[in-house]
Amino acid sequence: MAKRATTDHGEIIHFAGRHRLFPVAKRENPALVRLASRDEVAADEVRVGWPAYFRPFIDRKLVFVYDETSGQAVTRAEADAIQAAAPAGPAGEASASAT
Repeated sequence: MAKRATTDHGEIIHFAGRHRLFPVAKRENPALVRLASRDEVAADEVRVGWPAYFRPFIDRKLVFVYDETSGQAVTRAEADAIQAAAPAGPAGEASASAT
């Protein structure tokens, strides 16, 4: 399945909603954010709002890489490497798209 990369907050929120996920951050380091389901929240994590979730995206220029089964926040270089490893599409072009 092709990976997509985005920095669009609306697209990320819609992905989270489709998968019943919400933003969480480490208690000791609020810049370490991720999306989690109710069953996946670790003891050292706390639920945060979307503005707190997106702050590291802005400050550290993170990119959200996802397919229809999972997603993660990574640096632009990591996102580019993930997409470069994606299989070519039917016309020989990369199937993944970045926004």
